[in-house]
Amino acid sequence: MQQESNSGLLQAGTHDAPEDSLFATLAHVEHDVDDLIAALALLGVKRCSRCRQFFRCADPGALFDSGQLVCYNCIPAWWTLTSAQIGVADREQVEGKLASWLRKHHRGEVVKDVPGKVFDAASAAFQIVAKCVECAGSGELMKGERCRFCSGLGTVRIVVPK
Repeated sequence: MQQESNSGLLQAGTHDAPEDSLFATLAHVEHDVDDLIAALALLGVKRCSRCRQFFRCADPGALFDSGQLVCYNCIPAWWTLTSAQIGVADREQVEGKLASWLRKHHRGEVVKDVPGKVFDAASAAFQIVAKCVECAGSGELMKGERCRFCSGLGTVRIVVPK
């Protein structure tokens, strides 16, 4: 009987050996992939946190950095999710940075909302409403004069055309 239980242990040990070997191999491959990603970063290549594609850091319009790197194609879905999850102060800070990045690198334009005129959203690849940087969202410039950048609304619409 003791011999049977010993052979059962041996079989169990033999059965675990390939799994342990597979686990060790997988851990080694994961380590190598992490090293490769770190090496790419040293060469100026970084990865979008959403789609996981790699982009050159030399192209400042490729990835938006808000604590996590997001490529231009992933911005609409990322912003919809992120803006709902962060607090107002953090959202205003990130949307200001995003609005600036869109204007600088992706032909984003400030579109003034005009009373009585409906904005044609079909012509936009992406749009965001952000706090006006010029008046800090107050709608007024010095001495109570209405902000000419946001028409006194305190917000501006940034539109990236298709």
